[in-house]
Amino acid sequence: MLDNFSPLVLAIPFVAAFIGWLTNWLAVKALLYPVEFIGIPPLLGWQGVMPKNAEEMSLSFSKLIREKLIDIELLFAELKHDDNEELDKLVEKVTHQVIEEFSTKLAPDKWARAREKLREYINNLVRKNVREMIEEMMDRMGREAENIIDIDAMMTNSMIQDRALMGDILCEIAAPEFRFIEMSGLYFGFLFGLIQMFVWMAYPAYWVLPTAGFVVGYATNWMALNLIFEPREPTKIGPFTIQGVFIKRQYEVAVKFADVVCDKVLNAKNMIRHMSQQPARASIMAIIDEQVDGSMAMYEKDAMVGMLISKEKLAEARADLRQRIHNADLENDGPLHSFADQSHRIREQIIISLRNLDSAEFAGVLRPVFQKDEWKLLLVGGAIGVSIGALQYIYLFSGA
Repeated sequence: MLDNFSPLVLAIPFVAAFIGWLTNWLAVKALLYPVEFIGIPPLLGWQGVMPKNAEEMSLSFSKLIREKLIDIELLFAELKHDDNEELDKLVEKVTHQVIEEFSTKLAPDKWARAREKLREYINNLVRKNVREMIEEMMDRMGREAENIIDIDAMMTNSMIQDRALMGDILCEIAAPEFRFIEMSGLYFGFLFGLIQMFVWMAYPAYWVLPTAGFVVGYATNWMALNLIFEPREPTKIGPFTIQGVFIKRQYEVAVKFADVVCDKVLNAKNMIRHMSQQPARASIMAIIDEQVDGSMAMYEKDAMVGMLISKEKLAEARADLRQRIHNADLENDGPLHSFADQSHRIREQIIISLRNLDSAEFAGVLRPVFQKDEWKLLLVGGAIGVSIGALQYIYLFSGA
């Protein structure tokens, strides 16, 4: 064995460490980039694993959120109306609009001649009626939230419109795991390189270094990807207790995951946009129509209102109001804002639910992302290892 020793042999572990680091670094980048396909489709080229599979992965994420993390019906059924500043502002805005209708369109002359006490009565009546109408409308929407809020559609639309979004989410929640993948390639590669060095000294055939390069590139990727999730439970090996890198960060990841999902996907803006589109819009309009009809019916029965406005005028006002609501831009006007702005409550529920998952369920948050096209990443790592191993043989040992 010593007959084949030369100072160049000492470079083998360091080259192997470089192969391990490079292939693992490329594996992480290949998960995320490029966002759009580069090359000649369908076979020659590459698109990041996550951007390429954005729709499928978004459904996997949304299934997890819908089935394990959020109870939509319970979340919105427990809406509180007290101390809701946005609701108070909406009530005052709608009250002002209704009074303006009375005073300028429905009965301007009678309103102008009405006594102050009658005007005050109408103001209080309208404010009370508007608040009850909006609160009941929000309660109805809460009870029917599962028909109005489609988590799958929200996740899919967000991911398809921005194929880099899944990568952004994972960079937020799995940054330590990505760093672990990269640096573990360096360490494992060096250890494999020590073995490779002794094999080369014992048997310096031309194929040894390329073959070892494949093993290093493939094996370091495989080990890094699996050590993120295994072992699922804390396991003692001698004096050490080991557990999957991602699994043991469960409490920390729960907060990160909740923050990024609520900030980038399940925020009030996206929620309102989703509810403003069909089929959610049709369900919301049906609820609003019923509440408007009930509210106008109350005015028709009130004797004091009858002193100012005829039932015929009120019927016209009801039809006009319903028409305006149906033509309204719900994203920028109406009661949806107060209903949809529940990101803080969604965040709290996600954190609690994620922390309560068992280790197998928690691994399912991230494991499917790495499993998708994982074999391609491993083979690419092996191919790069072969190439560097061959170059190492040609430039360092072929003349020996």
